[in-house]
Amino acid sequence: MTKTLTFKNSELSVVGNFLGTLSLKNKASRGRTKLIKLISTKNDEYNEERKDALEPFIKKNEAGNNVEGDTPGSVVLIEEKRDEANAAIKEIDEESAVIDFTEYSEKMKSLYDVIVDYPTEFSDTDAVIYDLLMDQLESAFENETEETK
Repeated sequence: MTKTLTFKNSELSVVGNFLGTLSLKNKASRGRTKLIKLISTKNDEYNEERKDALEPFIKKNEAGNNVEGDTPGSVVLIEEKRDEANAAIKEIDEESAVIDFTEYSEKMKSLYDVIVDYPTEFSDTDAVIYDLLMDQLESAFENETEETK
């Protein structure tokens, strides 16, 4: 049976970063590492989609190159098309990123088992990210439990 987690594209990096902060051992740590790699791959796809979606809205100089913004790696958008660009980006941000972890199911189950009762308290943003991650893991592994009954 296929096992998946589903996040919004805009949630990928925060979930990956959160996982990196957890203190885990053995199989749970290996599960985390596999999940971070899967998230990273999806996040790369997401960033490429954002870049492609923004291309028609980027201001070009006389040589046809992108006009760079004030911060490194940023670009300047055509002012008249800024709302259209923001709408395109928002749409991509809200799209679902489905992560198939079937081949790592045993390691993910170990990760789930350890973080379900994680000994550290989470607050603010970390608490929200933990809840988001646990909703997905619970969904994946509770369905498994119900199917074996």
